[in-house]
Amino acid sequence: MKILNQQGASTTKIIAITIIILLLFGGAMTIFYDVADKSVEFTEEEIAEATEVAQEELNLAFTTTENYTFEQRAEAIQSLGYGEPEIDKSTMTFEKHNESDFYVLLKLQPHESYEELSRVMIQIFDKENGAMMTEIDNVLNWKKSE
Repeated sequence: MKILNQQGASTTKIIAITIIILLLFGGAMTIFYDVADKSVEFTEEEIAEATEVAQEELNLAFTTTENYTFEQRAEAIQSLGYGEPEIDKSTMTFEKHNESDFYVLLKLQPHESYEELSRVMIQIFDKENGAMMTEIDNVLNWKKSE
């Protein structure tokens, strides 16, 4: 009477169990990241308040263009309470924190066609979770150099 080789069957079982465990682990990780990566939902009132803050910051930026030239744009934005800019290629990014529930990023880029213009983008973020609430953009026309 011949005895069947049991070793082959146990190797197949180990491979099958390993694959099942990996699939279960992969599914659990997918569920975990889906739950952990939920985007933050803001109410209409919160978004409206953030938009109002963004518009106020844009209006302040417009007022600086009357007294500052394109070359003085960093100084102009810092006069509004923003910190030192981070410069990445031609983009200047300024950050402003205050007592509200928001913090503000203001980004300036030179206009492609006109020397005394800057593209400006203002983004409002929630301090609690760092999620962006709103953004607006426009163009600033700086005082002409003399």
